[in-house]
Amino acid sequence: MLARFDGWTLVLAWGEPLNMPSPGGLVGREAELALAAAAVRDLSEGRASTLVIEGEAGIGKTRLVDCIVDDARSRGIAVYGGQAHPFERTRPFGVVAEALSLSRRSPDPRRAAIGELLDGRGAGMSAPPAGDIQYRVVEEIVDLVDSMCSESPVLLVAEDIHWADSASLLTILSVARQLPLAALLVVVTARSSPRSAQLELLLTDLAAGGAHTLQLQPLSPGEVAALARDALGASPGPTLTAMLTKAGGNPLWAVAMVRSLVDDGRLRRIGDIVDVTTSELPASLSDLVVRRLRDLPPAALELLQVTAVLGDSVSLRDVAAVTRQPPAQVVRHLSHAFDAQLLDEADERVVFRHQLVHDAIYQHVPPAARRLLHREAAVVLMAGGADRLDVADHLILGAERGDEQAVAWLRDAAREASARSPSVALELTRRADALLPRGHREADLVSAELVQALLRAGQPAEASDRAQAVLARPHAVEVHTPLRVALVGALALQNRAAELSAVVQASFADPVRLQPSDRVLMLAQQSWALTYTGDPRAGEASAGHGLAIAEQASDPAMTVWALTALMVAVGRQGRFGEALVHARRASLLAEDSPDTRSLPLRPQFFLGLALFDCDLVGEARAAYRAALDDEFGAGWWLSETLMADAQASFALGEWDDAVPGLIAGGRTALEKGNPLLVSQSLAYRAIIATGVGDHRTAGELTAGIGASLDGDQLSYNAGVLAFAVAGLRVAQGDHQAAYDLLLRCWRFDAARESRFYHRCLAPDLVRLGLKLGHRDLAAEVAGAVAEGATLAPEVPTVQSLALRCQGMVDGDVEPMLHAVTLARQAPLLVEHAGACEDAARLLAHGGRRDEAATLLTEALERYEHAGADAWAGRVRARLRELGIRPGPRGSRHRPAGGWESLTTTEQAVSRLVAEGLTNGAVARRLYISPHTVNTHLRHVFAKLGVSNRVALATAVHHTIE
Repeated sequence: MLARFDGWTLVLAWGEPLNMPSPGGLVGREAELALAAAAVRDLSEGRASTLVIEGEAGIGKTRLVDCIVDDARSRGIAVYGGQAHPFERTRPFGVVAEALSLSRRSPDPRRAAIGELLDGRGAGMSAPPAGDIQYRVVEEIVDLVDSMCSESPVLLVAEDIHWADSASLLTILSVARQLPLAALLVVVTARSSPRSAQLELLLTDLAAGGAHTLQLQPLSPGEVAALARDALGASPGPTLTAMLTKAGGNPLWAVAMVRSLVDDGRLRRIGDIVDVTTSELPASLSDLVVRRLRDLPPAALELLQVTAVLGDSVSLRDVAAVTRQPPAQVVRHLSHAFDAQLLDEADERVVFRHQLVHDAIYQHVPPAARRLLHREAAVVLMAGGADRLDVADHLILGAERGDEQAVAWLRDAAREASARSPSVALELTRRADALLPRGHREADLVSAELVQALLRAGQPAEASDRAQAVLARPHAVEVHTPLRVALVGALALQNRAAELSAVVQASFADPVRLQPSDRVLMLAQQSWALTYTGDPRAGEASAGHGLAIAEQASDPAMTVWALTALMVAVGRQGRFGEALVHARRASLLAEDSPDTRSLPLRPQFFLGLALFDCDLVGEARAAYRAALDDEFGAGWWLSETLMADAQASFALGEWDDAVPGLIAGGRTALEKGNPLLVSQSLAYRAIIATGVGDHRTAGELTAGIGASLDGDQLSYNAGVLAFAVAGLRVAQGDHQAAYDLLLRCWRFDAARESRFYHRCLAPDLVRLGLKLGHRDLAAEVAGAVAEGATLAPEVPTVQSLALRCQGMVDGDVEPMLHAVTLARQAPLLVEHAGACEDAARLLAHGGRRDEAATLLTEALERYEHAGADAWAGRVRARLRELGIRPGPRGSRHRPAGGWESLTTTEQAVSRLVAEGLTNGAVARRLYISPHTVNTHLRHVFAKLGVSNRVALATAVHHTIE
């Protein structure tokens, strides 16, 4: 009797052929098919979307994907697909590399280059900092997909991502998030459970970005009956219909039931229906598969079980190698499994007909035998030259405690994975640690490696706990210092300054001699922790100590570490010029240092910060762009650099460019788990919204940072958060609430001798203090600002601030006019226009109305150029009080739509996109990030009323013509 499945033919016992449904013939999925068809139709018109198809195994996810793929191909859409597999979670970028054919042997140079990065063989890849290459690979893949979309609409499919590695999940999210305006449809499938925390996070983020989720529910009894009718060519009888309810609406199980009944000759035709001759049937699909295994010859069953241990899609060569049989013999024995419809072929590989079939056979192998087979598979595959990461899962599943060879392999595999995927490296190191018995001679070494892996994977709390546990007991001498250094780094990341200092002091007093580089590293970490937890003087002392050691040892890399820490510490105290000297020196040393691998900091980024604090905004932005150009360092400091550059745009009054940059910086900060930068993004956007007059948006944005200003301990960026919230309170007329908040932050910083946020806090605090009758407080603030000004005599806005605050307290207009002169020397909007307004107020009060009007007009021009309509309205009202009617608004106010509504940057982005450049190429040309380009494009599409890049290119060409 012939029994075939999935579009082949079934022949009943009496010889009448009956057809199973073709892959395209789905039953009971009309709503899902309609939504999928709409997504493909939108894709053919250049609009992007993401579909997440969820459901239990066998529910029809792959069949639905087949329909989507067929529809896409019929429309000429380029299709790329990959599938994650069991036992491959330790292969970084596995499913993505499969989908996009990323291999160093690819004939496409771009794919080959990415393949070399994945193999750790790319240019400049001799020993890059851990973690940076993962970011670089993700960005290269996003840019590749972007370029593919510019040639043709693209359907990108990733199936069974519940098996996918963490780097693949990150890439899928990045592609969907960064290319929402490309001609791209991303489709992913996943089982409903069980799911990892990383997969849950991905699906949550995709949904937040607008992805449509198709939750495939069990088929109804009527739909199951229709499925059986399609399979049999006749309606199922009452007994068969009742039996099919055991499938629970799972179409794979229902069809498997029908197939099993056909194979066993238990169906009969009764008139126009087909019914069963027995009520006996296995209780599950797994039981059915196991029952079919009994019909296989022993040799075929043994080979099938080995195949299941190797995976759900394996090479016959690997099966032959593991079983030590000739390939021809393997093929001959497995033919029985093909005949039983357990196996199939795809791309020269043996595949199980469904993962449930694979799971059933795999689980049928006794656990002890499974472990042995996994272990043997690892040995044979490694001997055959397989990559450690390709067989690491077999070691994880097959090795038992005490397996020293497996431990060595896993440690080597972790080192290979660390640059490409820190989370994979962590999993491998965890398993190596678990395999060694307590007291093993290398247990401490593996523990130290685990601490480092935890740090690279962004888990400093566990890293510090594990390091402390090892250090608290007798341990190997060779791990003592590395663990101490790692512990200091972990505590610094958690801002646990007191504990960190205790570790540093104990380390320096320890008889085990520290290398100079270790001492410098510890002191630099201590400096940052002390500075950011409110003791910059102590931070300066630590950094200075470290600098002396580094200089004595003539170690350029460690000198950069110490100088950068010193720059931060003195800058928080308001010694901005001195900080710039340190930053310039660090930058020059880094350029000349051959040991670039040991420079975890981006000196160009920190140089940009110091330049900005000294009002040298143009030079600062050039430094930020140089930091973004650093292909390795950008990964570590991307969100910080994006945020700093966006803040520079804000400070200059280039708000149209600042908002996209702030959004992009906030998004990357959220991805990297940096809540302080997320709150900073919200704060600056709230300031802009208040200045524009959009109090509703400002309120929504400040609601996200309110918690940061509660409690006794404020964050180190509380100054700008308070400035944002207080500005909105003043605009809403609640001066007392604004004053209370500003005063609280001022007191907090003053107690710690931190002057970094004087320019944010002092002017409004003095003005509100005088308005509310707190003259003594206003005088106290003005005095502190004047004292701080002596520390930065070369910074115009710092000097202007001191004169401005004292002038408000004394009611003396001459210092105020000098403050305006100094503020004009810097390009900063808030400081310049604010000084003009404060001086004009005193001038008007003294009867010098014409001079007051001149300064108000100067402020008005700055506000109007920035688009700060509410602040401009405030100035206009004061001009009217002086009897002056301001003229019509300036050229800053563009139309709401059309080419003229675009900002200069938006026009530049549009022209480059029209030339066919990808987001990444546009970003490199304009010295911004792909995230920022994407935000600009969203605004451009809305203003021009276009929905895709083709329409944008047409609009640009018409404008040029």
